[in-house]
Amino acid sequence: MNKAIIYGVIVLLIGMVIFFIIRQVTSPAAPDEQEQVTCGAKPVFRYKYPSKAFPIVASDYNAEVNFTTNLLDKIVDSAGEMGIGVNVKNQVRELQEKLNQDNITFTTGMRNYFFSVNSDPCNDTLRIRYASFTEEMSRRMLELRTISAQVTTITEEDTRPVAPNNPGDSTNNTAVPNYNLTKDTANLLNSIKKLDRVVQRNKNINIKLVDTRFLPKN
Repeated sequence: MNKAIIYGVIVLLIGMVIFFIIRQVTSPAAPDEQEQVTCGAKPVFRYKYPSKAFPIVASDYNAEVNFTTNLLDKIVDSAGEMGIGVNVKNQVRELQEKLNQDNITFTTGMRNYFFSVNSDPCNDTLRIRYASFTEEMSRRMLELRTISAQVTTITEEDTRPVAPNNPGDSTNNTAVPNYNLTKDTANLLNSIKKLDRVVQRNKNINIKLVDTRFLPKN
């Protein structure tokens, strides 16, 4: 029952994030942030300062990735205490690398489409593909949060900062909450396997989503 409530709250939070992202794309947040552009008979909005807007759009997604990366660090640090062998530790480290690479690829693609749509707001193909990115971003957030919730217990409301996954990219420098790791080794190992499958599936999806044919040539 408790898990059902937790998952229900997670789905509600993700829904709120999706609503916020769509609202940011389709309607102005403030007069000095966005400007209206007319595409035929259809009015759309674009950001006046896209370099300032993108970190806000991507912040929740990066927070989930940072939390998961931090969680894998904690698993490695607790390997001796939990009786996790060297092979599993190596698997976790490989998973960290794959997750970080997936994050860089996906965030780079999302950034490219975000700026392309902002520069060419009447291009319906770009807008549709950017919408696909925001939908995929929400799905990944839900998966990462669900897996993390199975093996962690949040201990405090306040958060602490983590180092960027991608040096020089401030959108990755997002705080993570304080938490305790589960002592259930079997559940932990099962979650590691599940996360590995998720990251591999995301990698395959990236290939389809990040299609440079739809991006303007430099």
